[in-house]
Amino acid sequence: MNLNPKAQFIVSDEPEILASYEVVREVINGITIDSSAVTATDGKKTIQKGMPLAKLANGKYVPYNPAGVDGSQSPSVILKASVDVTDGDHVVGGYEVAKVITERIPVAVDDALRGKMPLITFS
Repeated sequence: MNLNPKAQFIVSDEPEILASYEVVREVINGITIDSSAVTATDGKKTIQKGMPLAKLANGKYVPYNPAGVDGSQSPSVILKASVDVTDGDHVVGGYEVAKVITERIPVAVDDALRGKMPLITFS
């Protein structure tokens, strides 16, 4: 009998953001993140899972910025998985309609954000 178990799988370090799978609609064909509009932290341009994203005039998406004036102030999707765009633009998945866990969203969820994202239920 082996009393020293071996790991059979790796658990992701990203917690689930969905509160329910009942009503979920993902973006068809993905969304393109504009890496030039993402601020680098410690040399990396990463966006956390659950980040609200807004579409710019160029058709690409950027992280939500409530003080923005370039379109970044109007989010329409939630990022499905964390992404590193240090090396350039990436096509990623997102949720257009979902019920998400508020505490796991990487920005403050206030009434303004709730009003801008009527198809996302923050619970």
